[in-house]
Amino acid sequence: MSSHEDQVTVWNQSETLTYIDESRLFISDDVRAIILVINYCVIGVVINTFGIITNIINLIVFSKMGLKDTVTISLFGLTLSDMCSLLTLLWSGICYNPLFRYSDIAIESFEVEYITAGAPHVCFTRITGLITAYITIERCLCIALPLKVKSLLTPKRTVVIVTLIFVFNIANVIPAFTVDNLEYKYYPSRNRSLIGLVFQAYREKVETYCFASSNFLCYVTFLIVVTCTAVLVFKLNNQRKWRQERSSLENAVALVTKDKKVVKMVIIISGIFIVCYFPMTVVFMGTIAVSEFGLVGRYENLYHVICSAGYAFESINSCVSVFIYTKMSSKYKRVFMNFRLRRNTESNEKAIAKYN
Repeated sequence: MSSHEDQVTVWNQSETLTYIDESRLFISDDVRAIILVINYCVIGVVINTFGIITNIINLIVFSKMGLKDTVTISLFGLTLSDMCSLLTLLWSGICYNPLFRYSDIAIESFEVEYITAGAPHVCFTRITGLITAYITIERCLCIALPLKVKSLLTPKRTVVIVTLIFVFNIANVIPAFTVDNLEYKYYPSRNRSLIGLVFQAYREKVETYCFASSNFLCYVTFLIVVTCTAVLVFKLNNQRKWRQERSSLENAVALVTKDKKVVKMVIIISGIFIVCYFPMTVVFMGTIAVSEFGLVGRYENLYHVICSAGYAFESINSCVSVFIYTKMSSKYKRVFMNFRLRRNTESNEKAIAKYN
């Protein structure tokens, strides 16, 4: 890719800052370009496309189940966030595709991707993290305060909380769009004018705030999910006997079995979240610890390669939920199978009508 063969140029106001060969430590530009194409344009596109389809199915199934209980409402919000996150990564894969970048389209896709996919993706991953944290907190309260949790976390309050999570994170990323504008400018290496990024004078202050708040949310939500998951595993065993001692045997067994399934599902969801989001959490910590490790700097190639792998893990987290719900939720499985059966019946009827 010609713009990365000799130097990486960053446009900041009227200045052009050039990072020379030091930015190629560990990984060359050619190796970086190949790895990014593989991770974003091949692996990423396959995973993200599959994930978008499965999350659309999840949204349909949850809608048919009815958004009447706190768990279904939370999982619906989580699914919506996951799907939006996958859409941004799919767009990233398109932008990193050399066939798209060097086509006749009048955009510098690397720069356009930064503001149209990168920033929104971070927003939706934070939403996913916060909703996952809320789900684990709710399950902890169900075990710790079984007699009070239904009055504390009602379906209406859950709708409000999930909505506020979306609104807060979207509002938090909006300032980035005020300092990173898309305008036509001339690219000497391409010998043509393309739509690319133009930075405003106050960009550094605004993006410092956005970066700091985003990282803070990342660490807090990750810590909450890890802590609550550990508490769930510990409390689940301790509360079994408590419930059985204070209820009739039949009701206790039914209650414990039902709660156990929900808690197991939440533990699996949060466990996968922890595994899949751990790489990018470490990357964000690395950007703070090492100033040259980031979008630009001495270790920028290494940063971009690691991020491309980390995003693949985030995609996996957003894709596997349909299998978890089908396995762990009998109600979801029943609605899902009825939906499939109805679709198959309609397809067969159309096929029969076509040939009659």
